[in-house]
Amino acid sequence: MRSALVGGLVAISSALGVAGSPHTHSVVTSDAYDYIVVGGGPSGIITAERLVEANKKVLLLERRYGPTVATGAIDTLVWNKNLTPIDVPGLSADIGSLPEWEEYICTDTAGYAACVLGGGVTVNYMVFVHPPDHDFNDKLYERNPGTILPSADGKRYDQGLYTVLSNFFNNIGWKAVNMISQPNEKHQVYSYPAWNVKDQKRAGPVRTYLPLAEKHNNFNLQLGSKVTRVLRSGSKATGVEVENASGHLQNIILAANGRVILSAGALSAPRILFNSGIGPQSQIEAAQKSGVIVPPKHDWISLPVGVVLKDHPIFSIVVKTNGTYGPLDWAGIYNGTETADISLYEKGNGVLTQGKHRLIWFSSNVVDGETRYYQGSCAPTGEDEVTITTYMTHGLTSSGVLGLDASGNTVYEKTPWMNTAGDQAAAKLFIQSLVDDLTAPSTGFQLETYTNVSSILGSLTSGMHYITTAKMGTDDGRHGNGTSVVDTNTKVYGMDNLYIVDGSIHPDLPTGNIQATIMVVAEAAVAKILAHHYCGLFMDRY
Repeated sequence: MRSALVGGLVAISSALGVAGSPHTHSVVTSDAYDYIVVGGGPSGIITAERLVEANKKVLLLERRYGPTVATGAIDTLVWNKNLTPIDVPGLSADIGSLPEWEEYICTDTAGYAACVLGGGVTVNYMVFVHPPDHDFNDKLYERNPGTILPSADGKRYDQGLYTVLSNFFNNIGWKAVNMISQPNEKHQVYSYPAWNVKDQKRAGPVRTYLPLAEKHNNFNLQLGSKVTRVLRSGSKATGVEVENASGHLQNIILAANGRVILSAGALSAPRILFNSGIGPQSQIEAAQKSGVIVPPKHDWISLPVGVVLKDHPIFSIVVKTNGTYGPLDWAGIYNGTETADISLYEKGNGVLTQGKHRLIWFSSNVVDGETRYYQGSCAPTGEDEVTITTYMTHGLTSSGVLGLDASGNTVYEKTPWMNTAGDQAAAKLFIQSLVDDLTAPSTGFQLETYTNVSSILGSLTSGMHYITTAKMGTDDGRHGNGTSVVDTNTKVYGMDNLYIVDGSIHPDLPTGNIQATIMVVAEAAVAKILAHHYCGLFMDRY
C-alpha cells in the first residue's frame, strides 16, 4: 500500500547478533553525512530542511512511509486519484475509522504515536494553536501559518454549532478572539478554530517543508528505516543502527565532524537513548535484556530520560443543545456518494475544507497559587449534540515515568495524568463551574452520557500530546538533583554530537494542542544547533 524505500545506499554485508538472534547486517560506505536526522515527523522534517538550506549533507530516516501521492502513497480516494483520505480536512473528523489509522499508528509505544512520514501531524485533527509567549514565539508561520478560514470563497460552512455556543459564551461574559492573531488571549475567550490547512488540504511539514528539502542534492530521505540505537565511541556518536521491515540491520556512518539528531518523538526517542546506553541504569539494563547491544557499562550516561512524562488529560462534556446541526455524512464523503460537498471541495470551497471542530475556547483558574489553563475543542457528535473535548494544559503539576518492557517497547511505569492533589482540585473546580453555566435553566442545554461532574472527571482520557521525556534545561541531569537531559542547545549532556529535536525536550506542557508548538520548537532548536555547529568548528581550529 505504501511506496518503496526512497534513497538507495551501497552496503557491505556481514553478520551480527542483535535482539537475541542473528540478522543480516551491513555498513554504509558510499556516503558519510554531516547530519543524520532520526524520525520524519514534523520536527525531523523541519530540522532536516533547515540543515539542507545551510548546505549540510543530510540523511532523514523515517521508519514507515509517506501519506500523500507526492510521497508515494497509492491509497487514493475513489473520487480523486490525486488525493488520499489524509489530505482532505473534512475527513479528519472520522480519521480513527479510516484504514490508514491502523496502518499509521505505532505498535511499540506506551500511548498513541504516529509511525508515518509527517508523524502526528499526518493523523491529528489539525487544531493549530499558536502558542502564547509564555510557551514559545517563532517564525514557523511564514511557511505554515494555519488558518481559521480555509475555504477559497472566503465563507464558513456548517456554522450551526458555532452560533449556539458563541451565544452561550457571550451570555456568560466570555469574549470572541482570533486564536491565530491573538495567541496570548487564553482566559475566558472563544474563537473560530485554527486548522493546520493550506490550499484546502492538510498542511504540515510534509507539504510545507519536505518539498523544499527535496530540491537539493545534499538531502536524502530513507523510508522504511527504524533506528534502533545511536552508534557511539565514548561520548561521540559515530552513526546509527537501522532496521528495515525485513529485519535487516544497517549501520549508517557520520562524517568526521557529523552529528546525530533524534526527532523520534517523546515516546520513541527515549527508547533509542536507552538502547544507546543513555538514561537511568534500570532502563539501559532493560534494553540489554531485550537483546539490544548496548555500549560497555563504563560508557553509560546516567540521565533522567523518561523520568518526567507529561500529557494533556481530556475530559468529555457531551451536551444536548437547542440548535439545528449535526455531524456530516463522513461515510458518504469517503465513498464518493456525498456529491454536493465533494463538488464544492473540488472547487476549493465548502465544508470539506474545514476540520472537525466548529469552536475552540480557552480559560484558566488558580489553585494553590498555580495557574492552570484549559482548552475546549467543540465538535458536533449527534443531532443538536456537541462534545466539548476539555483539555487541562499549561500549569499542570502531574507527570509520569516512561520505561521499557521485555520486548523493548516503551511503557508507562507511572501514568502522567492527574496524580497531584492540586491538579485534581483545579479540574474539579473548573468543570463544576462550566457545568453550572451549561446547565443553567436559561440555556435549555442538557448533559448527556456524562451527566454530572464526577462522571465527567471519570471520563479522563489521554490527550496524546506527550512531552518532556528528554527535558531541556541548564540543570545537567548527570549531577545531583539535575532534571535535564539536553542543554539549551538541545545537545544531550555527556555527548559531543548527539542532539534531540522533538516534543520530548519541551520543559513543560504547552497551552493547547501541541502540533504548532512542536514545529516552533524545531525551528528554534535547529537554529541553535547550526549556531553551535559553526562555533564548534571555529573552536576546533584553535
